[in-house]
Amino acid sequence: MRPKALILQSEAFSAVRAEIATIHGSIVSDELMLTCIIAGLTSSWYDVNDLGLSHVLGSQVLLSLWLASKTNHLKYQQTFILGAYVYWLAISAFVTGDPKSSFHFQEALQSSVGSLEMSHDILDDSDIPETHRKVFPHPLTGFSMQTFISVGKVGSLCRLAHSEVVYNIQQSANHQAILEQRARSVEMELLGMFQTRQHNFQDPQDSQTTIDEILTVGEAYRCAGLLQLYTAFPHLLQPHTPGLAAIHNEIPEEDLLFDLNTRETTSHKEFTPLQHNWLRRLAFHILSILETIPATSGTRVIQGLPVLIAATWFVDPVQDDPHQAPFEHPGLPLRASSKSKEDGRGLVRNGLRMHEKYVGLQQVSRIIEIVEEVWRSDDEGKGKCDWIVLVASKGLQTLYG
Repeated sequence: MRPKALILQSEAFSAVRAEIATIHGSIVSDELMLTCIIAGLTSSWYDVNDLGLSHVLGSQVLLSLWLASKTNHLKYQQTFILGAYVYWLAISAFVTGDPKSSFHFQEALQSSVGSLEMSHDILDDSDIPETHRKVFPHPLTGFSMQTFISVGKVGSLCRLAHSEVVYNIQQSANHQAILEQRARSVEMELLGMFQTRQHNFQDPQDSQTTIDEILTVGEAYRCAGLLQLYTAFPHLLQPHTPGLAAIHNEIPEEDLLFDLNTRETTSHKEFTPLQHNWLRRLAFHILSILETIPATSGTRVIQGLPVLIAATWFVDPVQDDPHQAPFEHPGLPLRASSKSKEDGRGLVRNGLRMHEKYVGLQQVSRIIEIVEEVWRSDDEGKGKCDWIVLVASKGLQTLYG
């Protein structure tokens, strides 16, 4: 079966290359655009280590040409294609491509998506007021492309920050300040996204998937994006941390980012006990969100990334000062979880193994391998292990969705 699948994949790639060679001017067909997306998105199905980098780079040119040929109103088929691309770009941003270029491309795409009028109904609704249009969910991005664009930007920023640490790249204070500003901007995007059920959200007509499940996965992605962002940029939490908040308010804005980047007590991989324990709570919050979704839900196939991000924080809490007020994030209030790290790990193991049997893809096995490696590092007392650094150093990258 596998050799046959690889032959079919090779034939598909050859057909795509042949059609690209015949492109005249700037006209890229919907069929070609969707084929390129599917080719890249499914690369890891055939080889778990294939990240589809060539497809990612080539598709950026094709997408620019494709969007340039469209009017400001996308038909349903074109909205579907754009949503598929946004999802693929988001999950690939965590593992492949130049992170700096990827971030800039996602920023440009975010601007384009925000300016486009899109149809989310297979019927032509261009003459219907926007507030009355039916909105059918996209099978990959649900009801919000913007959430996935922001999460993808998190992936690019985190890889950019980690690459500078891993390769000991010395950057100027101004460069670090710019990186911090971008991280803060993405944080504000994610904190500002509150998706509630609307009357015009339409049931996907899938007996295995409900509107509430789709919205729930979107919320899990939003929270996972914030968790990963705070993991890579702990300075973002300082304005909300007791003691540090007062310092934050006294520093002029133009000096703040430089100060945050040079403060010894909060280096790239260090957190205060209060911050560590709050991030752990956020991870369990993400787990509690996903726990509400039945194992039979169609959304299970896109839960890999938020599960991975949350699971890597199923570690022991750090002893903090009992006389100090607990850390509370004003933009993300959380309830305390009674679950231990063993409870969280057990739920993730069982869920992933069940999912592995359900879909039969090596990508799920890879996620299990990554979280077990992170947990092992923590249990051996090596400190909090960042999964993005781990997968890069051990060659465990794959597309986690």
